[in-house]
Amino acid sequence: MKDTLVAAMSDSLDPTCCRDGHQMKFEKHGITWKAMPDDHELQAASSYHCNYNGCSVRYDLERGYFTVVNTPEHPFFVEEPGVNLLMCPKHGTWLYRKESENGDDRYDWHCGAEDCDYVHKR
Repeated sequence: MKDTLVAAMSDSLDPTCCRDGHQMKFEKHGITWKAMPDDHELQAASSYHCNYNGCSVRYDLERGYFTVVNTPEHPFFVEEPGVNLLMCPKHGTWLYRKESENGDDRYDWHCGAEDCDYVHKR
């Protein structure tokens, strides 16, 4: 299994929010923080963000589906309960859910790593 930090997340995914079923949008610098309290330079992390009616759910390869609690120094990541269950066997990254292509109101689970076509069908 490959290290999750080696795989790059694609910016052209179409993950569905695990709370409300809405499409999530890519944010290149979606989460920012200072490495040290006196630092002037911000650290940033890319993620997909729901933001429908104030929804705070995010998705990335390393954490899967999660929310962010902003603490004074660093963001605190809280895993969405009962969602992150499947990982890509090729990359060791969390899968994201996407509406099934057969139109049966179900979701399939896809790898978010660039150029990976792994799908776990339900």
